[in-house]
Order: sequence, then structure tokens, then C-alpha cells
Amino acid sequence: MEPRSTEQPLILLVDDDVQSARLLERLLEEDGFRVELATNGALAIARLARRPIPDILVTDFRMPHADGIAVARYARSLRPDLPLFLLTGYPDLVARLGRGLEPAAVVHTKPIDYMALSDELRAVVDAAAALSDASRASRPSSPFPSPA
Repeated sequence: MEPRSTEQPLILLVDDDVQSARLLERLLEEDGFRVELATNGALAIARLARRPIPDILVTDFRMPHADGIAVARYARSLRPDLPLFLLTGYPDLVARLGRGLEPAAVVHTKPIDYMALSDELRAVVDAAAALSDASRASRPSSPFPSPA
């Protein structure tokens, strides 16, 4: 993930069930995430075309205009390592259609276990932060060698 100073990660949440999406958005914000909401696949793709690219994509599978797999594939065309979370009532279908998404998307079956989703999102954020810290620590603080 791209470093964003001290800001919390940005999640693009995509779900055509507006009531459920607003509830999930509120819970994620209460847990410290920044969330942008798209209510269908076409709106999600339009949002992904703008900068900044979100840090994490959480998308429903069955939606009008473009399904979650199409949104995920487009997102990965822009950022191959983007963490993907697919929410679905059709996990077998998602597994079959989602082949080729590497790294694989994390699939959550509806109704969503919010605590499990939140824990996995936090783990992704923590891993990215640790990687970013390690990358900064391995770089010299100055491009010039220190005097001997």
C-alpha cells in the first residue's frame, strides 16, 4: 500500500444494498477506517479511475452494471497488489469466477461476520504498515555517505 502519512487507510466499499452498505460504512468508520461508498459496479469503476486509488476494496458480488468480480479485476489492473474482499451469498460461484485474482480475494459469506471482516482488514493494514516501516528503515537517511 502507498504510504498515506498518519491518515487511516481508505476503503472503497461497493454494495447495491444501500441500507446494508451504510451500516457497514458506519461500523468501519467507527473502527477508524476512511470509507468511500459506491452503490453499484459502474460507480465503483468510475471511482477507481480517479486518484487516489483506495488502499482496500470491499465489494459485494451481485450488483447492477458490473459485478464484484469485474470491479475487482479493474481495480487489480490499476494496482495488482490491492487487497480485495468480496462479500457474497454465492461463495462457490465467486470462487469459480474469481480464479486468476492473484493474490486471491478474501471471500466473506453473507450475512457478514463483522468482527471477522474487521479483524482481517486490520491485519492487512498492519502488515502494510510493517512493510512500509521496514522499507523506510532499510533506506539510508541521506543519499550521501556519512563522513568517516
